[in-house]
Amino acid sequence: MQSLWQDLRYGARMLTKRPGFTLIAVLSLALGIGANTALFSVVDAVLLKTLPVKEPERLVLFEWRAGLPFRYSGWRGTTRVPGEPGTQALSLFRHDVFTRMRQAQAATPESPLSDLFAFAPLCELNAVIGQQAEIINGQAVSGGYYTGLGVQPALGRAITEEDDRPGAAPVVVLSHQFWLERFAANSAVIGQSFKLNQQSFTIIGVTPPGFTGALQVDYRPAVTVPIASEPLLFREKSRLGTADRPGYWWLDLMGRLKPGATREQARASLNGSFQAAALEVMPPPRRADEPAQLDPKDYPRLIAESGSRGMLDERRG
Repeated sequence: MQSLWQDLRYGARMLTKRPGFTLIAVLSLALGIGANTALFSVVDAVLLKTLPVKEPERLVLFEWRAGLPFRYSGWRGTTRVPGEPGTQALSLFRHDVFTRMRQAQAATPESPLSDLFAFAPLCELNAVIGQQAEIINGQAVSGGYYTGLGVQPALGRAITEEDDRPGAAPVVVLSHQFWLERFAANSAVIGQSFKLNQQSFTIIGVTPPGFTGALQVDYRPAVTVPIASEPLLFREKSRLGTADRPGYWWLDLMGRLKPGATREQARASLNGSFQAAALEVMPPPRRADEPAQLDPKDYPRLIAESGSRGMLDERRG
């Protein structure tokens, strides 16, 4: 121990005699430590960190793969699913396809899933807070989103299945950070009116601190609305489609496994309903060399991945 103290005193004397060298050494150490800390933070957020929800290891993320001849009506969103030679793949689903899958899951008592839910980003919404307008990012979610993730609001209530029905009163949930920054953490916001894209929404809840949703790692929605309200925000540009225009593939899908169930069981239980719905909405041939009917080897089929970290597309990028 005495030798250690002698070495430390000697080192300190040498550093004080050479201030230029000392400054460079200190700066080098600071930059190195700062860079390593920043790198670890990025790795933790992108590769390691799980969602701050109930039992994230039981979440399953759905994607799909099909042969190149399979046709779909366009997509909106981020999708980077590893492909195989002669195939195409997406992590996005049409709303009517999701509806068919959810109906199949709900009608099967022995389903390995307790919940199946959908969500998608809504970028650049025009919000009016008081008399001030600003552009914010949001998301649209199905009625089972918060239940499926196992997230309880910090204030008010979450969006439910009743909120996510055509004709339901428009409601919105605020992120905790947005509530702090724009509403000064005022609990009286519950029940107040809030304008998005010139449409009035009633504030019903605030998410818990630290919860930013299950979307891509770099996307943090300030507000959340039901999928049924998306046409109010985007009108003729709605991703849900209209009687004259088919909907887009734009929704991310996740489910929650029942205790003891596996991702493969979840995939197998929904693959039939997904495949039937996807083939039913496949557009007619656009060119003479496209087949009217697909060879079964080109049928779309589900992929099931771990949903514990949220959407994987950006993490793969």
